[in-house]
Amino acid sequence: MKITIICYARFRDIFGEETQVDLPESASILDAVRHLASTAGSDAELLLTSEGLIQEYVMIVHQEARILPAEAESITLTGGETITLFPPVSGG
Repeated sequence: MKITIICYARFRDIFGEETQVDLPESASILDAVRHLASTAGSDAELLLTSEGLIQEYVMIVHQEARILPAEAESITLTGGETITLFPPVSGG
């Protein structure tokens, strides 16, 4: 199944603005983020902890609802869905 991942700010610079990933049926949000991180080499640590979990500061939006990183493994995706990733907000 194909899932679209949209990235903003620093994540867009590293992972691209919009990426389509092909995942097996019943894949989770965590699976999709791991797949995206696997394309980034050493920059993968911006998305994932050393244990392979999504960093706590990553904001995830799935189907117009905000998802906590700790919930990402329990949410199963359906083909055609979109995940949006935001890095921590900074600036002044």
